[in-house]
Amino acid sequence: MKTFLLAVTALLAVGFVSSQTEAWCRCAMFVSSNSAEIMVYELPEVNITDCNSHNQCKNRCTNEFNVMTNNMDLWSTVDGETVGHYICQDLYSNFIFFIHNSYVHAYYEMCGGPWEYTGLDSQQMLCCNVGQHEHCISR
Repeated sequence: MKTFLLAVTALLAVGFVSSQTEAWCRCAMFVSSNSAEIMVYELPEVNITDCNSHNQCKNRCTNEFNVMTNNMDLWSTVDGETVGHYICQDLYSNFIFFIHNSYVHAYYEMCGGPWEYTGLDSQQMLCCNVGQHEHCISR
């Protein structure tokens, strides 16, 4: 009987905690390497109605990526600097000094779940050299 009461109490606690959680959706850009996925820039969170709204989260992040990066154009300017510049500066501030010939991929995360691919990629490859956005040279 004690085990049953403990199980019921645990389930009620989980239900109470999950009902208190607000829905949230994160949007971020990543590059892939042989050994890791590296978050290169996180955009502002977007609002969603609940934690079952995968399409809503994906669509709102896709819209945010397109608006804030001019359709994932790394050479587009925002407030006088390129989109790539903002990414390279963010990487530099996190001690990642070099990125070469890497496409940037757009992902979303909803309510603490896994990062999911939106289907968007950068128009150009990203190259960062000690925080500076540079044109990539293919080898």
